[in-house]
Amino acid sequence: MAGLVEIACEEPMGGYAWDGDDRWTPYEVRGWWARREAIRAWIASELGGAQNAREALRRYATYLDDGLEDYLRGYLFWLTEKREPRRGKPLPAL
Repeated sequence: MAGLVEIACEEPMGGYAWDGDDRWTPYEVRGWWARREAIRAWIASELGGAQNAREALRRYATYLDDGLEDYLRGYLFWLTEKREPRRGKPLPAL
């Protein structure tokens, strides 16, 4: 765990998750989602690679199919409203 913290602190591009809200727009999020079949194809091609990455790729594929859409809809709300959505309120469409 300490190694991950060290990498995050020294990451030369400014750190992970520090500027995503400045770089992602609703248009870009929807565009990324629209290209998810290309991501599925990339996962399939990578599954033949290193053994230690297979489980992570399978989990990513599962999340792509079940969970990521809801997360991205919540993120779209965040990008447009700059706050968390209230429980039970409709979220933007992808």
